Amino acid sequence: MNSDQKDTHLTSWNRLRAGDNYALGELYDGYIQILYKFGRRLCNDEELLTDAIHDVFEDIWKYRASLSEVEASNIQFYLCKSLKTKLLKYLNRQSRHTQLSEFEEINDDYIESVDTWFVNQETESRQKYQLEKSIAQLPKRQQEALLLRFYDNLSYDEIAEMMSLTRHSVYNLIYKALGQLRDNLIFVAVFGVLNFFYKNF
Repeated sequence: MNSDQKDTHLTSWNRLRAGDNYALGELYDGYIQILYKFGRRLCNDEELLTDAIHDVFEDIWKYRASLSEVEASNIQFYLCKSLKTKLLKYLNRQSRHTQLSEFEEINDDYIESVDTWFVNQETESRQKYQLEKSIAQLPKRQQEALLLRFYDNLSYDEIAEMMSLTRHSVYNLIYKALGQLRDNLIFVAVFGVLNFFYKNF
């Protein structure tokens, strides 16, 4: 999502707060795919996920008067956090904890996003397979932190809040995850990941 889109969504957010129901539809259209992909990493029940996303937007409209001003970059975080809270609440109520995947699997969209880590490098299929395999072997919390940072583009503070951790703990998770990737992978391309990380640390 580019800066122009974020600015447009911020305008829609402020119009929504003022009672513009068209703005709600604009936000829904702008974030539905992001929320669906995010939710699929948490819940395997497609019907429940669809209902939860619907309820998130329903709550936003219902409580629009109490919504605070946010920065453009924080709308996605707010919506993702609301969806995660909603899903956990529903799953707990229905005693369906087993539906939580807890990032046990890396989805196809995330695997595709790995390409963006390798700056100006072409990755051979064998190398990509090795990288995917190594990521899948990481502890679940390390996988989650990597997804939130490099796929969902959340800040370290936002990841800390999402995962109920301190900022320092998030740093450690990502640092250890990339360290394990470096140790497990015997090819030069992995250093593109490390360079990307250190530039954004």
